[in-house]
Amino acid sequence: MTEQWLFSSDDLVNTPSQCGEYSPMDKALTPGEELERRLRGCGYIHSVVQRLSMHQFVASTACVLFHRFYMRQSLTKYHQYQIGGACVLLASKVEENKRSLKEISRACALVASKGNTSEADKAHETWERLLKRQEIVLLENCCFDLDVTHPYAFIDALAAECKVPVFLAKAATAHVNDCLRSTICLRFGPSVIAVAALYLAIGVHEYEFRGNLFETRAVDLPKNAVVETELCVMEMLEFYRREAESEKHQRSLT
Repeated sequence: MTEQWLFSSDDLVNTPSQCGEYSPMDKALTPGEELERRLRGCGYIHSVVQRLSMHQFVASTACVLFHRFYMRQSLTKYHQYQIGGACVLLASKVEENKRSLKEISRACALVASKGNTSEADKAHETWERLLKRQEIVLLENCCFDLDVTHPYAFIDALAAECKVPVFLAKAATAHVNDCLRSTICLRFGPSVIAVAALYLAIGVHEYEFRGNLFETRAVDLPKNAVVETELCVMEMLEFYRREAESEKHQRSLT
């Protein structure tokens, strides 16, 4: 993973979406509004991937590409569903879990129309043209850099070396899958995310772990790994807090 795709917390409150820099007519989003649209876009990605019965790695890679794209372009200029669909198309090639353009565009249309088949049939060809166009835009804004390293292999290596039970490794993997909907992949490298996810899983399950993941020889960690991991765990917890608040709000409306 190249350093160009790691950003500071200040960078994340000065994105194109929040600067409204493309024209005087552009409405700058608040940090909360941008995060909500990113969440919706990643939710859309997961729904399309599930509908096509594709591998989780496709969804994970698509989410990373999605977040990278919006560090270069604005959500007010490019709709999250359109770019999300293009991310699925590109990620299916990167992860060698391909589906045809027709299949992906059909799934995108169905998810966008909330399962309305008649609407999806009408929009299918439009989605095909759109995905072709937006895939090129996506590639250009990602600088044709499709190197995406996920935390999963690091979780497995750490768990094996430090004798972490399998159920905790699986829980850590689930935390990574959840938090890829947030901007954590833009803030921290995959090895740090792996350690943070494992420590979060250990804490959530109140497991008595006597080892020290930072003493690993199996995984290369940055010199400031302890501080970075603490920050990453805090961001993961904040993600879950926001999710819980959102679910509570949705329940109150029904």
